[in-house]
Amino acid sequence: MEAEKKNDDFEPGAAQFGNFINYYDFNPPQNRLALFEGKFCEYFSSHQPLLCLDVGCNTGELTKGLYKMLSSGQSDVRMMGVDLDAQLVQRANEAISNELESKLQFQTVNVVAEAEERDQLLSRYLETHESGRKRFDIAFCFSTTMWVHLNHGDAGLESLLACLATWADNVVVEPQPWKCYRNATRRLRRTNRPPFPLFDALIHRSKVLDHIDDVFRNRMDMELQEHLGHSEWQRPVLWYRHKPTANLAI
Repeated sequence: MEAEKKNDDFEPGAAQFGNFINYYDFNPPQNRLALFEGKFCEYFSSHQPLLCLDVGCNTGELTKGLYKMLSSGQSDVRMMGVDLDAQLVQRANEAISNELESKLQFQTVNVVAEAEERDQLLSRYLETHESGRKRFDIAFCFSTTMWVHLNHGDAGLESLLACLATWADNVVVEPQPWKCYRNATRRLRRTNRPPFPLFDALIHRSKVLDHIDDVFRNRMDMELQEHLGHSEWQRPVLWYRHKPTANLAI
């Protein structure tokens, strides 16, 4: 058990679902927050209230960083983070300060495997914060696409992208390129864990980033508003928004 614990510490990608407990120790929120300074925050400064969703929030450090950055430009920001790992969500909720309790919350849900529960949760949240609201202003999804793809296959990845586009007017996504998939499978082997069962069946591989872009643009009727840059791990951070005529049914 001790050897396995050490492997977890030094092989963060060995977690099957990407739900490693010490994620922000090796990828601090500041690595991404710098990409949102200026134009991005200014764009949303007039939204009242500004409702945001963070899918795959882990223990919530980046979620809280985004909240503080967005709220510096406007007074009424509300944000919910969701993750499939109940332990991580508990840690996120325990770390919320008293003054942020009404602004931030974290919930446990698998947005791909528990679609009905997901839709009920998101609908309830929106209605609670603004009657009649059907979408979040922004959905964030950082370094989560690969884990969904590896565990739920091509259909699961497309389900995640459809979820983001259906439930938000703007989507900010940081997808992992194919080399990250190879690294994740290699780390599982090094720690003597079972392989990702759907890896060999994946159709979208070396051009997975192109496929993600295609789904947003051609299936979900979104447009790339801006390539915000690359995170410290050289992953693209992309901002998509619905075209003015888009009217997806929920």
